[in-house]
Amino acid sequence: MLTAFVIRELKTPQPLVKLSLFRHQTFAAGIAIVTVLGFVLYGSLVSLPLFMQELLGWTAETAGLWTSPRGIATAVCMPLVGYLLGKHWDARWMVAFGCVIGSMAFFGYAGMDLDSGTWDILGHQINQGIGQTFIFVPLTLLTMGPITKEETPYATSLYSVMRNIGSSMGISFVTTLLARRSQFHQGRLAGNISLSNLHLLQAQNQTGAMFAQHGSDTVTSTHQALGFLYGSLQQQATLLSYIDVFHVMAWLFLLTAPLVLLMRKPKLEPDPSMAVH
Repeated sequence: MLTAFVIRELKTPQPLVKLSLFRHQTFAAGIAIVTVLGFVLYGSLVSLPLFMQELLGWTAETAGLWTSPRGIATAVCMPLVGYLLGKHWDARWMVAFGCVIGSMAFFGYAGMDLDSGTWDILGHQINQGIGQTFIFVPLTLLTMGPITKEETPYATSLYSVMRNIGSSMGISFVTTLLARRSQFHQGRLAGNISLSNLHLLQAQNQTGAMFAQHGSDTVTSTHQALGFLYGSLQQQATLLSYIDVFHVMAWLFLLTAPLVLLMRKPKLEPDPSMAVH
């Protein structure tokens, strides 16, 4: 079905999706970058609030509040990006800069642990906002640069569709990877635990004594201690799964940066109205 659709769209004079636009190397590279951008942006919108609430114990209100610096950084940097483009800065290097800064933010997220606080995440949120700002408008201008006025409606539609597809893929990928990596890390951590492990026995005795002080008998306190330790193991496994997700997103951003080398700087000033798509 997909093959038939592609053949049909290439041959019909009025295609729904004008695949011939991919003959422009700059446009094809821009579509690839915006797909990754949508993937990472919406993937982070899912993973970060969950990380804050599930592992750091923040309320939904606190998580939302400390996600806002990313949007504030984007709003503050947007006029700067417009100014630099007006001064004819090379948009390709601005996109590459944005990808590198964005990857730094996700590598920073991957370095957080269960003791991280609000201020630990602030700098990474600002970096992510700055990175996204240096990608959005410059990438749109670059991607639409080689497109003729007659092809612009097809190009902008395809641009938006691929960004939305990347967003959907990012959400699905993050939720699936978190579940699978959590199970993987839980099995790996549990494989290193045995009743002959002195550290486990010591932790069990200390935790059991704590429950015993609160009125539990010996058998009950032992079961409670084991349940508490298992909960800690699950928490560590979940933390490691989030770290894996953040690493994947960081590398996606970083490996996307070289694609700007396939793009050409627009010879003419593009239509400013394209930037809204």
